[in-house]
Amino acid sequence: METETHTVTNSPAAARGTSAGIMNVKREHVVLFLKKFFVFMVGLFIMSWGIVAVVQANFGVSPWDVLHLGIVKHTDLSFGRVQQAVGILILATAGLILKKWPTFGAVANMILVGEFTDFIIRFHLVPQWDLPVARVALFIIGMMIWGFGTGVYIESRLGAGPRDWLMLALHDKTGIAIRWVRTALEVLAVGLGLAMGGPFAAGTIVFSLTIGHMTEYGLRVARSVFGRFVIPSA
Repeated sequence: METETHTVTNSPAAARGTSAGIMNVKREHVVLFLKKFFVFMVGLFIMSWGIVAVVQANFGVSPWDVLHLGIVKHTDLSFGRVQQAVGILILATAGLILKKWPTFGAVANMILVGEFTDFIIRFHLVPQWDLPVARVALFIIGMMIWGFGTGVYIESRLGAGPRDWLMLALHDKTGIAIRWVRTALEVLAVGLGLAMGGPFAAGTIVFSLTIGHMTEYGLRVARSVFGRFVIPSA
């Protein structure tokens, strides 16, 4: 009984084909990441415009900005630099809780939002109005833009920001519901901010009660506009 032996050889053409296939996959991953990062930056810039609009409306700011602006009063740091400094502290805390390094999205969020808000303030890209009606209008527009920008950056799927990362870390460590963890963090931020003279007003309460709805709406719109840029092609 004879046994046939088949020898399999890898031809140079086959090797080149395999190499080209790997390069194409890598190129697709790079292109997809660049698209996601572009959407991420667009979302953060839009969100930063909303942050500055809410602050300059002088009708009350977000809980975390009560803290940020309280720190600004006692330092020579700009609003954006304070956001970054607090963000570093938050990332360090969350990293120690989870025993791992922060995500790319969390670090980039912390850096870019601080830079964008300072840029927007420096070049007066948000109007400053004195009439009460105009300030209320700017506050509402700011919240809507903030919610939309948040939806856009979330749609990029590059990870949560520092404060959300801390919220998720505490939830993971304690098992306490996310809504209560978020409430506790925001109450703490407001308390510390008030102790340093941060601006707390009716708008702060309005913001806390409505920004979730604004973000949810913004996410739906962002998904329809930007979704095709961040989903890998079949």
